[in-house]
Amino acid sequence: MEFIKNRMMQSVKAKAKVVLPRIMLFIVIWVTCSASYADVFSWVAFRDQIDCHTIDRMVEGTAYRPFVYRQLVPQTAHFIREHLPEKTEQKLQAQYEKTDLNSNPYALPSIYARSTIPREYAIEYYLIYGITFLCFFASTWILRSILMEVLKDRVAGTLTALLFVLLFPFFTRAGAFFYDFSEMLFFFLAIKFAMHGRWITLLCLTPFAVWNKESFFFFLLTLLPFHRAHFGMKKALLLTLGLLLIAGLSYLPVHWHYAMNPGGTVEYHFWDHVANLFSWKSYWQVTRTYGTWTGSGVFLPHVLLLVWMIFHVWKQVPSIWKQHMGIACAINLPLYWMFCWLAELRNLSFLYFSFCIIMGFWIRETLWRLYQPPAAGEGK
Repeated sequence: MEFIKNRMMQSVKAKAKVVLPRIMLFIVIWVTCSASYADVFSWVAFRDQIDCHTIDRMVEGTAYRPFVYRQLVPQTAHFIREHLPEKTEQKLQAQYEKTDLNSNPYALPSIYARSTIPREYAIEYYLIYGITFLCFFASTWILRSILMEVLKDRVAGTLTALLFVLLFPFFTRAGAFFYDFSEMLFFFLAIKFAMHGRWITLLCLTPFAVWNKESFFFFLLTLLPFHRAHFGMKKALLLTLGLLLIAGLSYLPVHWHYAMNPGGTVEYHFWDHVANLFSWKSYWQVTRTYGTWTGSGVFLPHVLLLVWMIFHVWKQVPSIWKQHMGIACAINLPLYWMFCWLAELRNLSFLYFSFCIIMGFWIRETLWRLYQPPAAGEGK
């Protein structure tokens, strides 16, 4: 009997050694994502104060172009609401309509001053809030898994993913949208699938990613180096063309459906960027992040630190990732200059993973330098 008891205790301890660290990691990533998400949402909510793309107009399909094209999350939330049991829907609607602190202390407007929830779409609003957070949370796990594989270091990969999450609010000081989080999830998934040659899964992913945001069409080009590594150049080009065809065919119905909405397919900001480039003040902008004053946009110390990291670790970056970075820069930077608002760094999303790669190699090198055991004869 004592033998059985000891074996059971050993089994429980062995399982605890495996399960508890995973639970702790889950909690750490959840809390980190929550802090970052809360800061972004407190800053801009879902841009509720701008009438041309509020949640109710997105769900109804009356928002301005190009915002109305990004329908995956709104329509998913609306689909869920339509398939809720009637009693559940009525209960949730009544609960979510209470927006003051006394009647509903968990109401978003009582926590985030900039959130304005349309009464008839309260359920959709809360669903979108939850979906976007889960996309952020899931993308962090995927980012971590890719970084651990590329860096061949679990600690450096985990720390880099967490640091990126904490830095994400800095990219959103000029504003953010709910589909930015799902876009990031699709980008990281696409990289993960391309790295391992999972082209069928990538084909299935593409229509949903384009429905979320049409920028995925161009992001597919950045995956060419991974396709070439698995299939050779000829097949890689054919696969890329096939993916672009699927992406284009997925986008056209959405584009045609909202062709009569106000606005345009793109907004032009090239000359705004040219003027901003030669404005010294643009390199010293500050704003509030996590409750304190920090640099914003192309804040010069941030830019210099990034340049220093790139030069410091560039030789360590594998060539396939350099190729991915080069293509991403060649596509994203012109698009940013042509069609994105000043200092709207979230629109440099093609470069998110490139940024993480640079940080990851720098963190790995720093950890190895700080914590590697001293050579024989040192420290005596």
